[in-house]
Amino acid sequence: MESGSHSLGAILDDANLTRDRRASQQVYDLLRRAILSLQLEPNRPISEQDVANRLSVSRTPVREAFIRLSEEGLLTSYPQLATVIAPIRMEALLEAQFLREAIECATAERAARIIDEDGILRLRAVLARHAAALEAERWPEFHLLDEETHRLICEVAGLRGLGRPVEQARGHLDRVRYLTLPELDTSRRVVAQHTTVVEAICEHRPEDAREAMRVHVRDLLPRLEGLRERYPDFFEEKPQFARRASTR
Repeated sequence: MESGSHSLGAILDDANLTRDRRASQQVYDLLRRAILSLQLEPNRPISEQDVANRLSVSRTPVREAFIRLSEEGLLTSYPQLATVIAPIRMEALLEAQFLREAIECATAERAARIIDEDGILRLRAVLARHAAALEAERWPEFHLLDEETHRLICEVAGLRGLGRPVEQARGHLDRVRYLTLPELDTSRRVVAQHTTVVEAICEHRPEDAREAMRVHVRDLLPRLEGLRERYPDFFEEKPQFARRASTR
């Protein structure tokens, strides 16, 4: 993983909230993206007041965003001490993996059964863009197109509403995935796996689509322990101040 840690100021000071969307949603989106991409690293303190000051908003929308992120397991609060970016928890990873596999394999199978010509064109177009982002080593775009591919498969399957629980499940997995970027071999394997899934869907081969998706979503599992050993500070150890508090 390339060094991705940024100051909160670098992340938020240039952000411009608009009036056409709820402020709390925009704060949530900004912070969630920074957490998942490891710009805000696990166990790092973060305060509502600091975020509110940098975005020039009241604490109310920030508090709402913090609550949502806490419910997703991306923030952890230590009463009377601090709120921190949650560590990566193995239990949450495995639960997210189970949910994602169950939904996405079934979704790929259904997409292969009902896809039309417009869906075929859209899937192959996003696949081409994903491959181009890999070739140019545009890693933020590469990751976004990864997400877009999975959302589009849900749409093609007529199950757009399932995109949200899949996205939330991916959140826990995405932080681990960012630890592997920009590993070219891993990224090439992702595009190759997407290609296998997309072609099975476009060629109306539902069983092959299900199996190809299963292989794809399980790709990260064998690497979890190795990544945990390589980045121990990112995984489920409590911050130093929290350990001290728990012994009082």
